[in-house]
Amino acid sequence: MSEKKQLAKPEEKKAEALEPSGGSLFSRLIFKYKARKAKKLAQIESIKLSDEESKKIIERIEEANKEVSHSNSKKKKIQNICFFVFNIVLVAGILLWNIFSNNEDFEPLSLKNMNLLYVFFALLFLFFIVCFDVLTVHRMIYRKTLRSRWFLAYKATATLRYYDAVTPLSAGGQAFMVTYLTGRDIPATTSLSVPIAKLLFQQIAWLIISFVCLIISFAKGMTTLVSAASIIGFVLTFCLVVIILFMSLSKKWGKKVISWGLKALVKMKILKNYDKHYAKVMSFVEDYQNIMKEYSKSKMDVVYQVILSGARFVLLFSIPYFIYMSFPYQGGKIGSFDEFFVYTALIDLASSFIPLPGGTGMNEITFTFLFKEYLGGSTFWALLLWRFCSYYFYLLQGIGVITYDTLIGNKKYRWTKKKFDLQEESQVFRRMQIENFRFARDKRRKKQKKMGLDA
Repeated sequence: MSEKKQLAKPEEKKAEALEPSGGSLFSRLIFKYKARKAKKLAQIESIKLSDEESKKIIERIEEANKEVSHSNSKKKKIQNICFFVFNIVLVAGILLWNIFSNNEDFEPLSLKNMNLLYVFFALLFLFFIVCFDVLTVHRMIYRKTLRSRWFLAYKATATLRYYDAVTPLSAGGQAFMVTYLTGRDIPATTSLSVPIAKLLFQQIAWLIISFVCLIISFAKGMTTLVSAASIIGFVLTFCLVVIILFMSLSKKWGKKVISWGLKALVKMKILKNYDKHYAKVMSFVEDYQNIMKEYSKSKMDVVYQVILSGARFVLLFSIPYFIYMSFPYQGGKIGSFDEFFVYTALIDLASSFIPLPGGTGMNEITFTFLFKEYLGGSTFWALLLWRFCSYYFYLLQGIGVITYDTLIGNKKYRWTKKKFDLQEESQVFRRMQIENFRFARDKRRKKQKKMGLDA
C-alpha cells in the first residue's frame, strides 16, 4: 500500500468507499460533481472571520439598515414622490410644448401606423437586460453559497434598480439590496459584497463602452452641445473609479488621499464631522479592497461579470434605434444604428452627474435635442417609450416585487424557513435516535459477550 493511501483522511476514505465503481459514465460524473461541490461548500463553511472582522461586518449591516430606515421614513418617501411627480410633469410639459408650439410636425399616436415588430424587439432587448442583471447577481450569490437561487437574484436586482431609480445619483439601491439579501439567509459578507461588486464591474464596462462611443463621436464629427456634458460625465465617473481603485490598491496612500480630501472639504464648510465621514469612506474602501482581493483569485469571474455588464449596456444603447424604426418615416434625417447607439451613450453620459433620480430632466432634454431631426412629430412618443425602457419599467418592476413580498413573498419565506428548520430538527432527532440505538446495542452486545466469557 502506498504512503498516500496510508495517510488518507477518514473522510476521503469514506468518499472513496461510496464512489460507484460501476454504473454509467454520466452517474460517475454526477458523483464527482457533487463531491467537488460538497468539498467546496465545506471549505466555505470552514472559513472563520476574526472577531474584529465580524464586528466590522455587523456595523456595516447595521449602517445599511439605518439607511433603509431613513429612506423608508415619511420625509424621504415624500421626497421620492416629489421627484417622480417632477419627472411626470416634465414629460407632460414636453407633450404640451409639442402640441401648442405651432409644431406642424407633431403627430398624434397611431398604433396602426407603427411597426410593432420593432417595438417588440425593443421590449425583447429590455427583457435580456433584466436577464443579464439577474445572471450577474445569481453568479455572485452562487460562488459564495453554492446555492442556485434565481428568484432571489431577480427580486434583489429589482429592489436595487427600483431604489436606484428613486434616489439621487442612483446611489440608494445598494443599502436596500444588502438588507434584502441578509433577510433571506445570505451570509453577511456576501450580502455586502454583491451590490458593491456589481457596481464596480458595471462602472468598468460602462466606462469602456462610453469611451469608445466618445471617440467615435469625435472621429465622425458627431459633436453637439450634448458632447460637452457627456465629456463632463465621463471625466467625473472616470476620476471617481480611478480614485477608488487607487485607494483600494494602495491602502497607505489611499488613507492619506482620503484624509487630505476630507480635511479640505471640512475647511470649505462642505462637511462638518471629519471623523464620521473618514470612518465611512474607509469602510467603503475596505469593502472594495476585499472584493478586489477575492476576485483577483478568480479571473474568469471578472471576465464573466464585465462581459455581462458590457452586454447589458450594448442592448440598452441599441433600444432607441429600434424605437426609431417603429415609427413611420416623416421626411426627416435618416438615421443609422451606429448614430443612435453613439448618441444614446452620450445621453447616458450627460445625465450621469445630474443629482435627480434617473437623470430626470437631462435624459428628456438631450433625447429630444439629438433625435428631433430623425423622429420629427413622433419624437415625444419615442421619448416616452425610451423612458419606459430606461426608467419607468424599473419603477413598475420594483413596485411589483415589493407588493408581492408584502402580500405573499414574506409569509412564504417565513413558512419555508420554518419548514426547513423543522426538517433539520427532525433529522437531528433521527440521528440522535440512531446513535442511542447503536449505543444501547453495543452495550447489550458487550454485556452478552461478558456473560458468555464468565460462563
